[in-house]
Amino acid sequence: MRLAAGALLLALWSGAALGQLANGSYLSVVPPGWDGHAPLKLLIFIHGWQSSAAEILADADVTGPAAQAGYLLVAPDGLGKSWSLRGSLAGRRDDLRFVHDVLADVRTRWPIDPRHVVAGGFSVGASLVWDIACHDAAGFTAFLPLSGGFWVPLPDACTAPVNLRQTHGRADTTFPLAGRAIGQRMRQGNVIDGFARWRAVDGCAAQPDARIVEGDLDCDVWRSCASGRSLQLCLHPGGHMIEAHHLAAGLAWADLRP
Repeated sequence: MRLAAGALLLALWSGAALGQLANGSYLSVVPPGWDGHAPLKLLIFIHGWQSSAAEILADADVTGPAAQAGYLLVAPDGLGKSWSLRGSLAGRRDDLRFVHDVLADVRTRWPIDPRHVVAGGFSVGASLVWDIACHDAAGFTAFLPLSGGFWVPLPDACTAPVNLRQTHGRADTTFPLAGRAIGQRMRQGNVIDGFARWRAVDGCAAQPDARIVEGDLDCDVWRSCASGRSLQLCLHPGGHMIEAHHLAAGLAWADLRP
């Protein structure tokens, strides 16, 4: 990830706000030019392992696309700089509950547009996005995970159809598409197998409706699913990374979701 510098970073930090909850905290920044009254689109972006909310707000590959697309950017902080996942990475906090608590608190502070509430994340943060989308997607209109997916055991089924766009590098060795073992007892799941769960819950065909190219992204597109939801699986030749144009393309897609 690249760090923002100069005037952009100072402007973002000058407007940053701290949210403190009983079970954790988050940082937020409103988009430039917001008049203080108009409904805001919301992006809750979940950091990766050994990162933090502060690092997300210092990363131009996240803050730039969010600001340009007019999103309120909210970055929750993981305990111990990581996250707990259902059935996989147990921890001291129910992080699915925590993210929903953050969402509820944000709604009391800003006029959030309920048509544009997006959860995004990177690496294990993307895994938490998959967890939220699968187990409790209520209140979110779209999901934008980057470079992460389910851990083993994969859930047998998810609870409700969702709009989800996965961005992943074919050369990712940190969270490979095929998954990998982490130590003796943990394993990252196969992303393609995990994506089949989304096709099943959304009522999508096995084969995509279309394949599109967006710069370095090759995207399989499902837009005629029985649920009325949309899925995209976008692969690029790179590794484990956040790129501004990947997130920008994801937010543009999310803006069109019902």
